[in-house]
Amino acid sequence: MDRKLLIAAILIFAGVFVILYNFYGKPKELKEEDLVKVSYGNVQVTAMYLNPKYPELTKPTFYFRLDTHSGDLYIYDIVNGTTLEVGGKKFSPVSWKEDEKSWGHHRIGILEFPEEALKEIERAGKFKLVVKLESERVLEWEI
Repeated sequence: MDRKLLIAAILIFAGVFVILYNFYGKPKELKEEDLVKVSYGNVQVTAMYLNPKYPELTKPTFYFRLDTHSGDLYIYDIVNGTTLEVGGKKFSPVSWKEDEKSWGHHRIGILEFPEEALKEIERAGKFKLVVKLESERVLEWEI
């Protein structure tokens, strides 16, 4: 009888472990819509958080795009007008690599923030990108 009780206890424990792992321990599978955020207006802001797709990145890295049908987007200073906010801390970009296909109505590039910000994102699980254009735009992620 003791052997049957032990086997039953092991099976129950294993079942509970599997259920808890699938609910709490399994990493969240992020979809495209979890990573890409868009803010609409006279200037459309699109940002994709790249780190989950490219785990080798050591800094928070974003594909960043501005689009408009009128006006010149070069009036906006992307580096000085963008902030990453995580857990009450604000981080300025450390680099902006503009794509050679950018022009007045479409600016495309890669925006990177300090390594320290990546540690904060991993700890907090949520963050926001604040972009100052004709008005302040806020793009928010929860990963």
